[in-house]
Amino acid sequence: MKKALLYLLVTVALAACNSTDDPEIDNPTPPVPAKQAIEIVVDEERLTAYQVVYSIYPEDKEAYFYSDVMSKARWESADLAVIKAEFLESLLNFADMTGATYEEVVDQMLFKGDVLDFVSNAGYRGNTDFVIFAFYWDGSVADVCFKEFTTPAPVTSSEDVAISFDVVDSYSMVVELEPTAGVAEYYYHFAETQKVDAMLQQLEDENAFLSYHAMNVGVKYTEKISVEQKGLKPETSYTSIVMAIDEQGNRMMTRREQTTPAVAHSDLVESPLFESLLGEWSGVQSVFDGYSEPSESHFSVTIAQSVDNYDYDYRANNQLVALVDGWNNIAYYGVDGLVAEGVEDPEEKFGPKWVLDIAEGDVVTIDGHARHSVIGWMFYGDCFMVSADGNTATVNVDSTLNVEVSADGNTLTISSPVSNCYPSLAYDFTGFGWMANFYGMSDIVLTRK
Repeated sequence: MKKALLYLLVTVALAACNSTDDPEIDNPTPPVPAKQAIEIVVDEERLTAYQVVYSIYPEDKEAYFYSDVMSKARWESADLAVIKAEFLESLLNFADMTGATYEEVVDQMLFKGDVLDFVSNAGYRGNTDFVIFAFYWDGSVADVCFKEFTTPAPVTSSEDVAISFDVVDSYSMVVELEPTAGVAEYYYHFAETQKVDAMLQQLEDENAFLSYHAMNVGVKYTEKISVEQKGLKPETSYTSIVMAIDEQGNRMMTRREQTTPAVAHSDLVESPLFESLLGEWSGVQSVFDGYSEPSESHFSVTIAQSVDNYDYDYRANNQLVALVDGWNNIAYYGVDGLVAEGVEDPEEKFGPKWVLDIAEGDVVTIDGHARHSVIGWMFYGDCFMVSADGNTATVNVDSTLNVEVSADGNTLTISSPVSNCYPSLAYDFTGFGWMANFYGMSDIVLTRK
């Protein structure tokens, strides 16, 4: 879908292709575009509070033209020259970034010829005046053509998307989504309840979420689907929120909450490893970023019983924590470091860190089910230690990683039980699935310093 979207700001008076009434002038003459006119036709029968369907008919079928939609209030103070200049800059930057020619980018990003039944369904609200405008790219912005329309009052859809929860534990749950027959598409968003509430409170009203925000934070679906949500926190309320669009373009929003249970109590394990593994270690692993050749990553690890300014008792949960600095060139940031950088929720995002689980019989493992976040301050969001195959670019989030302690206690080997897989760092790319931040191409070997 080709549509030019850019910054709709600043001030200037706009001439239009249609005639304009001016009480100060007798028999006013409307401005005449230097090039051919561009006719814009709104399909009034399909106009709803949140959607407009329109067609554009330029007389010059070979000329590229820019077109967009904005509220009438913004239109009255918009500077088209600024909009064109900023969009031109974006075209040039995109061409430079992709290696395409300017002409190729123009062909991709601008319109040419008749545009029929263009569906625009983001950013609208009911009982509001909007303007569709267009101008030839090689012409003057003063020769702009436009069409005004007013959205009707919202009509709440009678359709629905049923939300239910399954396989709920302390760190994960499955969300079942099932739309009724008349739902054309729906957008799904999942987050902690307090974060969903805060997001909605920042909007002017619920309709703002329905008409625009859902399409930016949510994932689009059309059919019944099950979504596994991992990396959750125990005893925490989560919200599934859905915005549905029916076949008439009407919308509705529904939400449901589910609280994760507390972690099941485990008897305290007694093992000399809780003391003997503490200290400084050197780590090495062959890693692969998916692009360049695999390389050897050297890093430092501190195994500890606690973390400064993080209120969690690892020992009471039969765990130790490994603080990792330089793994695949990722620096370690503790809670204090993230606070200094102004990062929100530093207690959740510090790292990289690995959580070592110690069971009876001196068995040491690292969770590979995406329960414990390894790091959360990068732009990927929460990343997890998992099993992955760098040769096939596959990620496995259902296998616990093994930690072998050498007889003398001075070497730790972290490995995956899955064939051809190694410990890797991965994140859940919403709507696309699990993707590797980088792949391990060998076991991780730690040597006591």
